[in-house]
Amino acid sequence: MALGELKCPSLDYVYNMTWAEYRIRLFAHKRKEKKEWLKIREIAYQVYVSNWYSKKRPLSKERYMPIENKKQVVPDHVREAIKNAQEEYFRQLNDG
Repeated sequence: MALGELKCPSLDYVYNMTWAEYRIRLFAHKRKEKKEWLKIREIAYQVYVSNWYSKKRPLSKERYMPIENKKQVVPDHVREAIKNAQEEYFRQLNDG
């Protein structure tokens, strides 16, 4: 992610910020980007619907141009690997 997107004056500023501050800035950037895409989708959808001459109904806005993924499914083997890694980490903490 570029410095301009995070609204940071310099690279040193980015290196000195906390992880929480970085995540807050990243969240704000993603929210602004989503808002822009919603505007673009609205305009594109109006063009799409205005040229519709068929008897069938046009697609809904969400089906025409999906913007966000509703559900992200984590495969079972990945969950198992994460669980095993966590158990190993806690074992090492308790032994050491």
